[in-house]
Amino acid sequence: MATRLLSAPVVEPITLAELKAHLNLDGSGEDEVLTTLVVVARATIERLTGKLLLTQSWRITLDRLPPGGMLRLPLGPVQTVSAVRVYDAYGTATTWPGSSYTLDLVGEPARLLFNDSLPNPGKRLNGIEIDVVAGFGATAASVPAELVQAVKLLAAHWYATRGDGPNASSVPDDVLALALGHRGLKLIA
Repeated sequence: MATRLLSAPVVEPITLAELKAHLNLDGSGEDEVLTTLVVVARATIERLTGKLLLTQSWRITLDRLPPGGMLRLPLGPVQTVSAVRVYDAYGTATTWPGSSYTLDLVGEPARLLFNDSLPNPGKRLNGIEIDVVAGFGATAASVPAELVQAVKLLAAHWYATRGDGPNASSVPDDVLALALGHRGLKLIA
């Protein structure tokens, strides 16, 4: 299984102005650096939590259907599955209707159950494509406050350290605490 970003978020969880206010910065001399730090901090928080903060589109590719037809989606929180395509041996894609699968958004991770009408792909590698829209929502207001704060603190930490010292590229403990509180719970029976 592989994933590929199709469209990135159109906004970030914090604005340039919010980060500058947090850092007590005036002027625009550091705007490019700060903007990059926000993007990288968001992506880091997404990796730490296993959750996409803002709406974005991804493509998941599979070589074949999973046993039993049940696929746990590696991205979340899932909003919708926008397309499922199966390739034949000649590389021609057929888009399958929503009636050929069931999307379960109740648990984490979201699951996709294929019914019997979905054929095995004729293409041996990456014969199934699933396009997914995931994220907490399209605006910064839809992102949980703790994760917004984690992005802000991480961007501020990296701005302050600027690559200097042994802990410059690390993630501070307070940021980890905010982010890791949003990882999926693993209950053992």
